[in-house]
Amino acid sequence: MKYIYYLIFLLCSTSAFAQASRGAFVEEISNERSSFAVRVDVDRSDRVYAKNDLLQATIKSSEDGYLYLLYRDAVGKVSVLFPNRFQKDNFVQKNRAITVPAPESNFLIRIDVPFGDELLKAVITKKPRTDIDTMAFTRADVTLINEGTAKSFAKSFENEAPDWPEHQVRIRTATTRSGVERPIASSDGGERFAIGIGVSDYKDTSISNLRVCHIDAEKILDMLVKRCGVKKDNTILLTNEKATLANIRKTVREELPRLTQPGDTVFLFWSGHGGRTEDRQKEFLVPYDGSNRNIEKTMLMDEAFGRWIQELDGRKVLVIIDACHSGGMAARAKSRSKAQDEDADWKPLHFAFTRLATAKNIDQKDAAVIASSTSSQYSFVRKERDLSVFAYYVLQTVLEARTPLSHVQLYEAVKPLVSRYVEENIKVEERHKDAKQDIVMQDDMTKLLILTTGY
Repeated sequence: MKYIYYLIFLLCSTSAFAQASRGAFVEEISNERSSFAVRVDVDRSDRVYAKNDLLQATIKSSEDGYLYLLYRDAVGKVSVLFPNRFQKDNFVQKNRAITVPAPESNFLIRIDVPFGDELLKAVITKKPRTDIDTMAFTRADVTLINEGTAKSFAKSFENEAPDWPEHQVRIRTATTRSGVERPIASSDGGERFAIGIGVSDYKDTSISNLRVCHIDAEKILDMLVKRCGVKKDNTILLTNEKATLANIRKTVREELPRLTQPGDTVFLFWSGHGGRTEDRQKEFLVPYDGSNRNIEKTMLMDEAFGRWIQELDGRKVLVIIDACHSGGMAARAKSRSKAQDEDADWKPLHFAFTRLATAKNIDQKDAAVIASSTSSQYSFVRKERDLSVFAYYVLQTVLEARTPLSHVQLYEAVKPLVSRYVEENIKVEERHKDAKQDIVMQDDMTKLLILTTGY
């Protein structure tokens, strides 16, 4: 254990200490459906700690709730850090940060053996848990969880109402900081990674296939390598049958957080269908195996997407979405009235903007989204049938840049180009009028992200 205490009471016996949970359950406590968010962070921006360093965690929730803070060490032993002997009340107020250990408490978290990859996880529930003996955690500064308690803790969330958020932060510990630091590989202090997702063909025959979305993803990924400082080995391409919901989740939620570290930059590009539920409350992107018959379980819902992006907290993240309703979707447009078009279930998105705005309220920074159209508009393929309009002008703007180009400058340059092209070249035949497509951006970057490199 890594703790220096003034007083210790353990929930388990000495023998149970040796047989403590291996800690796998901590990551298994996962909920991608919550409408609010929690964020846990630590007091080193690179999340690297050496022997004898002190660690302090900060937790913030976007709604009132009851907090549990878990710590899994390098060999899998799990402890409850909050509530504790000095912070007995686990109720936390919305948007009000708390620190663990509290500044006025008489214990410290000091890094010591074992060293390796470790994890802190915060879980918030809206109501007090009656199936967890919360008071047991208030008898000690830190409470080690034995195997039985661990299983009960994890199981208690399985049937919980959907509105409970969780968030975890990984840290690395070593004898010295030099043992875990990675050489600086780019001008902004970290490495650059990119994932391209493009879905033109769909397994569900009721979803119209598209023409060029896989090509959009391929070319955008190539552009990021050629002009934006992304190494080829740091790219992942998922197109068509490879772009299943499970594969996308594994890549974005699991692989990227492990491949990257705080200070790195992550580019995520998506081209394909987007939609919203019948009650207009949720938005989603459509993976290869998405089904109209089971939207909640087979589509990439906005809540889940926002939670995945939160897993990249500490990195600079630029999401570019071309939610394209061209090609097959044009047939839908021809069969709809103007009122139906304006109230359609299938629409391009302000995708996950609500969730990312919530994350901003809990101090998540350095994430921006550029989307190809507003929620009431279609996104289109060029009449040349080579690329989507939005993807084409992103490519053109970056590839032709002769000076360093920021993400804001990219947005400002592409916006009029897309609008002008669509107005001049795309017709919605039923209404005999020009179409409109206006790109939108949500920007929570703390400073400009310079895309182009090599100047």
